[in-house]
Amino acid sequence: MASFLRARNASRASMATLLRCLSNVPENTVYSGPTAQNPNKRVTLRHLREKHRSSQPITMVTAYDYPAAVHLDTAAVDICLVGDSAAMVVHGHDTTLPITIDEMLVHCRAVARGAKTPLLVGDLPFGSYESGPNQVVFMRVWCLFNCLSHG
Repeated sequence: MASFLRARNASRASMATLLRCLSNVPENTVYSGPTAQNPNKRVTLRHLREKHRSSQPITMVTAYDYPAAVHLDTAAVDICLVGDSAAMVVHGHDTTLPITIDEMLVHCRAVARGAKTPLLVGDLPFGSYESGPNQVVFMRVWCLFNCLSHG
């Protein structure tokens, strides 16, 4: 009976280890890839300028959701783009034209929660800035206020 209980507890421990390996949040014990440059500081334009002047590569990757943003954060990516290409990649449209500003904000908010270090850049969807420069400024300020992207 004791050997049965030991075997059962051992299989539970290995199952817990397996489930941890399948999680979408990388941990040092699971993912031993690169670590963020400085986990307490966001990448800024000044940081990017310094990297450019010292001929260091600048990395930029697109993300549309929280799990992808967490991985970008762990991989020390400099810039994270939330692009209007989400219309095609996530929503299944043939072009980027049908996505709305509200749908883009959903993606921007999810990425902002997951990516703590990269500079976040969000696209404005087609047609959200056609009236003129005042509308562009209004939409950009509104997006910054609503989703915490940086550009």
